[in-house]
Amino acid sequence: MRELIVGGVGFDQENNAPVLLLKDLISPRYITMRIGPFEAMAILMSLHGETPPRPMTHDLMKNMLDRLGCRLDRVVLVDMVNGVFYADLWVRLPSGKIRKVDARPSDSVALALRTGSPIFIEDDLFEELAQELPDLEQG
Repeated sequence: MRELIVGGVGFDQENNAPVLLLKDLISPRYITMRIGPFEAMAILMSLHGETPPRPMTHDLMKNMLDRLGCRLDRVVLVDMVNGVFYADLWVRLPSGKIRKVDARPSDSVALALRTGSPIFIEDDLFEELAQELPDLEQG
């Protein structure tokens, strides 16, 4: 598996949709993922350190994990079928056991940002989708 970091959220004007940029930690490659506007807002709020006056869905999920003594161990992007990504949340229970929970990747990333949990992608999936970051030399 490869670890990814959130590089930002952009906007695909051709499809009129937000796009999540996930960068590889060890190479100049990245993947993109179209996401919904509410998930984009949740991810951007977390990236900017903004806290809503009342918990949003991802804040609620984090609060529930905390109150139950669980923690999000990691997010893993596991597959893409017909253009739809799939992810698993690896939740560590108070006993130390791990439970995998199927989740939408955009929700998973929003939750990972709130909990400080790492985001991974299966190697085969990364190799299939990875693009090179352009060389942006300063002149």
